Amino acid sequence: MVTRKLSTPAALAVGLSVGLLAQHATATEANPTFKPPVLVDVTVDEQLFRTEIENYVRSLNEEIRSTLGQELRRSLAPKIEVASNELRARG
Repeated sequence: MVTRKLSTPAALAVGLSVGLLAQHATATEANPTFKPPVLVDVTVDEQLFRTEIENYVRSLNEEIRSTLGQELRRSLAPKIEVASNELRARG
């Protein structure tokens, strides 16, 4: 009990000094300077852009349909045979 009372102020002093040193170390770091982004003037043909987007959407649509079709076929396939349709004669 006595050692706990004596060690508490020492631990507090050590923790406080370490915290102050850590605060001082972070305060001395150099602040980064940020440069403005470089603006580039880009001209795009509107018709070409529309054509490319439409082709992309069509191909993506076909890919999604085929993937969904495959997933549907997999999910509809029987996983295990629970019961058989055969009638057995008892003996």
